[in-house]
Amino acid sequence: MSKFILLDINHGADYLATVLKNRGYEVVVYDIYQTRNDKKQQLMDKNIKVVDSIDIGYTDYIVSYPIHCPMNFLSIFPNNQKISHHELVKHIYKNKKKVVEITGSKGKTTTANVLAYLASFEENVFLNSSNCFESIDQGNRNLIDNNNSISAGYTSKILSETTDSIYILEESLGVCGVGDISILTSTDPIYHINGGEGKSLEAKKQLFKLSENNIIIDSKDKNANALANDYEKNVFRIWEDISIEIPDYLEIGKDVLSKIHLKDLIVESKINGSYLLAGYANPILFSAMALKILNKDMRKIANSLYGFKGVKNRLSVISENDYTKIIDKSGGFSEDSLRYLLTLLRNNYDLFYRKINLVIDLTNDSHCQKIDVNALDKVVGEYKNLIDEAFLFGNYNFESYKCLKEGDEFKVNKGDLLIECGRG
Repeated sequence: MSKFILLDINHGADYLATVLKNRGYEVVVYDIYQTRNDKKQQLMDKNIKVVDSIDIGYTDYIVSYPIHCPMNFLSIFPNNQKISHHELVKHIYKNKKKVVEITGSKGKTTTANVLAYLASFEENVFLNSSNCFESIDQGNRNLIDNNNSISAGYTSKILSETTDSIYILEESLGVCGVGDISILTSTDPIYHINGGEGKSLEAKKQLFKLSENNIIIDSKDKNANALANDYEKNVFRIWEDISIEIPDYLEIGKDVLSKIHLKDLIVESKINGSYLLAGYANPILFSAMALKILNKDMRKIANSLYGFKGVKNRLSVISENDYTKIIDKSGGFSEDSLRYLLTLLRNNYDLFYRKINLVIDLTNDSHCQKIDVNALDKVVGEYKNLIDEAFLFGNYNFESYKCLKEGDEFKVNKGDLLIECGRG
């Protein structure tokens, strides 16, 4: 491999191009969407060629593309060898020590943060997540870059600057397979990619195809188990190889005594009430399993867990002004994540509140994912025995919704539970 055409400045081609250029490869970047003149100029300043269209003459170049790339762009190269950005990163770096890659449809940011926090009490950690790129030591965080991404391209940038630390890397639509451990947090919900011509589950196969060492999946995830059965890989399963013992019903905001069960060890831990434990059980288990594989002190890890206060605005619990508030906001908010949150509350918590209000805020339009408000309205209707009133912020035609009301109308009083969710 010596000459490459890299597709899509928006989703990591700029980082990959820089890494390849620095390694002496011949690189051309194809700006398929033609929307990022800032990144285009930065590449040109590094003497990297950027083109807005492709003509004949590149047949001997390898085409590398993000796994979700619409097929019409790839059809321009009928005779070229093609590899995904993830596969290219794998080719560049092969096996890296003390690297954990995390992907999934939901739960990957939370898992990455739990794992990074706990690992930081053993040695210095570099964490790349959808929140930012940072270093963590003894639970203390130091921001490195808040203009990061979770693309394979940004992973290549991080790995080009590695030091002797643990790297926890959240990645979108699969992993590169360069590290000691690959974690698949979930396969559901399954959504369309490739301009509507493919499914996200296809991209998840990269984890099994590219990973050569340890893989951790959820034993309750039927799709993940079916994929694992198609490959002869070293697979660990949470809820089988490791589990957590917690009360059947929890109180929102209350600390919880728990036990983590491994095949050769049981460790006790106190878990902070600043987040909904029912939604963090899997991330805690993924993290503990990974640290066990890395031969870390599990009793020390368990003792450190109480200091973890959750990921900001991810199933966070806040008590203020005589009422309780749950905040769950992310760029991946959808009707599926709303249903997941309400199901967690209904199945796992004592809801003794005077009134339960739901507020959905969609005013943040920085995320490209489209949200079906009618589907949100339908989910609220499914939980009408749980939610007293549901409000929506944004410029919408509220006459078309059965359950959602205009956000300016809501009030919260003493003894209420307020659930805030939406884009964040």
